[in-house]
This record gives sequence, structure tokens and C-alpha cells, in this order.
Amino acid sequence: MFSNGRKTIGVFVSQVNSEFQQGLSRGISIRAQELNYNIAFFTNFGGYGQHEYDKGERRIADLPDYAELDGIILAPDTMAVKGLLERIRSHIDTKSKCPVVSIRRKIDEYYNVLIDDNKVLEDIIRHFIVDHGFTRLNFMAGPKGFPDSEKRLDSYKRILTEYNIPIEEERIYYGDFWKNEGKNAVDYWLSSPLSMPQAIICANDYMAISVATALDSRGISIPDVVALSGCDDIADAAEYSPSLTTASMPSVEMGMKAVEKIDRINNGLPEEKISYVPTRTIIRESCGCDNSDEKERIEHKKHYFKLVEALQREIMRNAYMSADLTGLTRLEEINDSLFIYVYENIGFTDFYMCLYTDWQSIKEDDVREYNPDEEMIMESGTKNRQGYSKIRFSKKTLIPKQFIDDKPLIYYFALLHHQSLNFGYVAIAFDNIQTYMTTFQAWLINVSNALENVRVHSELNRLVYKLEDMYIRDELTGLYNRRGLEALGDKYLKQAVEEKVPIMILTADLDKLKMINDNYGHAGGDHALKSVADALILSADDDEICVRSGGDEFIVVGFDYDESKAHRFIRRFIGELDRINQSRIYEFSIYVSYGWNLIMPDEDTTVEGCLAIADKKMYQQKKEKESLRLRANLIQ
Repeated sequence: MFSNGRKTIGVFVSQVNSEFQQGLSRGISIRAQELNYNIAFFTNFGGYGQHEYDKGERRIADLPDYAELDGIILAPDTMAVKGLLERIRSHIDTKSKCPVVSIRRKIDEYYNVLIDDNKVLEDIIRHFIVDHGFTRLNFMAGPKGFPDSEKRLDSYKRILTEYNIPIEEERIYYGDFWKNEGKNAVDYWLSSPLSMPQAIICANDYMAISVATALDSRGISIPDVVALSGCDDIADAAEYSPSLTTASMPSVEMGMKAVEKIDRINNGLPEEKISYVPTRTIIRESCGCDNSDEKERIEHKKHYFKLVEALQREIMRNAYMSADLTGLTRLEEINDSLFIYVYENIGFTDFYMCLYTDWQSIKEDDVREYNPDEEMIMESGTKNRQGYSKIRFSKKTLIPKQFIDDKPLIYYFALLHHQSLNFGYVAIAFDNIQTYMTTFQAWLINVSNALENVRVHSELNRLVYKLEDMYIRDELTGLYNRRGLEALGDKYLKQAVEEKVPIMILTADLDKLKMINDNYGHAGGDHALKSVADALILSADDDEICVRSGGDEFIVVGFDYDESKAHRFIRRFIGELDRINQSRIYEFSIYVSYGWNLIMPDEDTTVEGCLAIADKKMYQQKKEKESLRLRANLIQ
């Protein structure tokens, strides 16, 4: 895919700046470099229920050329956007032939790297029962139907049964794997007729922290009154007070194992369909005992402080970025501003903003078909702190070929879109194996909103131009009307005076329009008028102004004309009319009377004055034609 002689693994992972995903990506990157693979991360963010935003995010599934991938890693349980996983799997089924590995969720037709959710909480539950002697244990599960949630709940029930502790359904509450249900769970348990729990076991740390907050607001002390535990070991688990007993997810190891499975399969080696990676139980203060040493506690605090400090810097930078990009109406302005913010982010080595060539003309209902060969344009790019722009390339390679290095490449790809309108994507490489902007989603939204502002401004300008054009155009023929002549004719005169060159004014009347209308109806008359207009347009090859000034009257204004050029124009015009007459759509023939004049204008010259001279010659020709016709009738 990257055309550097190495195989490429595509990784589909959402919310890449979350903790598990960061560890997973780090493990994938480390092992891929060791095994000489390129990695392309395709990441997205959920719209928190905003349907149109999710539609745009879902199209990350359409970005890569699946046939070019030598391995695919999926992180299904990170994907909150409805339909995203199904869209990716559809592309895999129809386009890819490489090994596919699913992380943390078992998918039968793929290889899998899993944790054993039947065992992940086992040590914690046994610790509460055996070491603390608790028999009243409440459990906060994840959503009903989620495989990992159900397995962790089954583990709770199995171990309670093993120790002859009755399972009381009122001690079980189904949460959301997030922070929204902690208060409701505590209210439910405190209103229960069952006695107060001695411990509350939560299926993940986010729910555990929300339960801890709800207990604290009611004056219930942890662990003095109720012990508490979580699962996953997020950064906040160690820093929360009291620090949270939990189980650590081996995200780095899972990423490394997934790459190893793909490499073994690619090399024709036997490989197990499912690999389990063990978790690690971490006993801290929330259960009433703390096994962590002082050194570990200090390192956690240092790491946490750095995260908070980095987040504060990024929030401030994003605020400035949002202000700088607001109101921009030209793509060049975005490119200039973007280069500054990319340059200031010392974590980037490569950054490319790649847009579809027609991104400014897309509409709300446009559906872009899957096409890996589609042409893209790298509008704004930075490589090793050097700026580049306006480079066209095939989407198949994801970045321009001239920026592809002879080493294992690691790139992150995320879409640029406003709601469901997809403009293109960004490609980012970092100087370390893994560096993330915590506010990456906000950063992308800033750029996408600026692009949308440019698109809307361009569309408004186009509509204004269209309205203005309609105002100065004749509806039937598409030629300029009298208002158009007034607007453009004066500009020609002024330019001719400045450059001291002559202009040609030609006027023409369609002969016998009334007769045509009377005998062939207005359809015949319209055909005759449009035929004259078409002949004028086909004869004009040097920005001549062609006008239908009303009824059967036409005007042409030519810039920098001499007699030879004027005669050449008239020959082409009459020749085009002859060709139209030969086609014989109607039985009548189309003829015009015309007159023309060359004028060297000065400051006092007007368009009306020039027309008067040309009209005089045109009427003279009409008179001569009528005289010839009368003579012919007398002879007969």
C-alpha cells in the first residue's frame, strides 16, 4: 500500500486517544517495527448520538484499499458509531484476502486476541470473600447483551455459588460502561430492602468511579463502610482517592500478539484461532488494603501530572486554533494557519491534509462510491518541518508517493467532514512510536468546520454569480441581454481606450420572424432565434460579447478588431447559419440582416453611440434586401 517494499497492516480502532486504545496502538506499533511491517491506523470518533456526524465518521471504513492490505486488526468494542463495524466487515468480506484479527471481542470467522472475561474479576471477587470475609457483594454490570459484560456477571454468580453465597438479583444493577448510571445504581441499592452491601464490584473503572462519587455525596465512606472495585485500570483509577482496586487490561501485549498472529499466518506457520492474554489484578485502597509500593505510586502521580498538563496545553491551543480558523473563507488561509499549528506540535514528523478534488462542490445527499483509485490532492502538508502543498496522488497510496520512506511506516488516518459531508482526511506520523493529542477530535472538528465555511462561502459565491448571470442573460438563447451589454460593454470600451485598440460593433436582425411565428408557431420562432444565437456563439473565439437585445435583434461586441478579423467573424457566422439551414429541422430557412463598424473609442464614446452606427448599416442592408425582393416580384 505504501509502496516501500514492506507489507502493511490496517488497524481499525475508534477513540484512539483513550487509554486502552493508546496501549493497544503502542503494542501494535512496537511489534510491527520489529517485524518490518507498515501500520495504517484508521480511526474515528463517535458523535454521541448525533446521526449526521456519525454518518460522516462511518465513512472511515471506505478509506483504505482492502485488497492491498496484508493484515487487518479490528478493535470492535471501541466502535461506538452504529454500523461502522458492519461496514468494515462488508469491505473485508468482498475485497480482502489477508488474515484478520479481532481484539477483545470474539468473531468466529476471524482470528482473535482476547482476555478471558470469565476470569478477569475472579481474583478480586475471591479477595473480597476470602481475605475480607464479605458475603454481601453487589455487582454493577455493563449493558445487557454485551458479551464481556455478561461474562463478568457470570463470573460473579459462579464464584458466589462456589462459596455458598446466595445470589440476590436486587444486588445486581445493569450500567452503561460509562459514568452516567452510578448515581442511579446507588439510589437503587439504598432503597432496596436488602441489607447494606459490604462491597460493590463494578465491571469497569468508569462505573466504579461514578459509584464512588455517588456514595461520597451521601456520606458513605470507602472503604470504611463499603469496599469498592473496578476493572480495566484506567489512569484515573490510581489517582482517585481512595485509589481503586482493579484489574489491568494487557492492551500493549494484546497489540503485540495481534501483529505476531498476522506475521505467522503470512509466513505459512500454524496459528491458533484464539489467543488469550492474561490480566493483572491490582489491589489498592478502595478495598481496604493497598499492595502498591511507594515507587509505583510516585510514578503514577508523575504520569498523571504530565497528562493533565498536556491536556491543559492542548485545550488552550485548540481554543486559539478555533478562533484563528473561524471566519476563514479561502482554502489558502486554512493552509497557512494549519501549517503554523502543525509546526508548533513537535510530536508530528509528517502531516498531510488530503482532500477530494471535488470537495467544495459536494452536496448533503451525495454518496461517494468506494473507489481506491480516486484522485486526491494533498492541499497542505509538513514533512520534517518542511511545508508542501497542492500535490495530486491516487487514494490507493493514502499519501503522495514522494513522501514514502524506506522504513516501516506508522500513520494515523482520520476523516475531515462536516456532519455527513466528507471532504477528505488527514494523515499523521509521530516522531516517537506513539504520541497522541488528547484533544485530537476537537482538533479535527476545528479543521473540518473551517473547510465547511470555505465550502459554504464558495457555494454562496457560485449562487450569487448564477443569480447575477441570470439577471444579465437571455433566458431563451443563453446570450447576454441588454443589461449584460450595459455591464460588459462599458468595460470593453474602457479597456479599448486604455490600450488604444479598436472595437467592432455588429448588429443583426432575424429576417421574417413574424412570418415564421405565423406559419410555424412560437416553437418555430424560438428555433430560429436559438439558431442565430448558436451561430453567434460558435463564431466567437476571442471573448466577443454576444447579445440578444430584444425580439429579433442581436448585437456582437469584439475587442481589438480590424477589418480582416471582422470579415472572418462574419464568414463564420453566415457559414454556421448555412449549416443550420441545411439540417432542415423546419421547412423555412433562417436569414439575418446585419451591419458592423470598427470604432477607435475615446473617453466620450458610448455603447449606444456605437450601436447607432452599426444599426444604420444594418437597416441599409435590410432596405437593399427588400428592394431586391420587390424587383424580383416585378420581373415575375
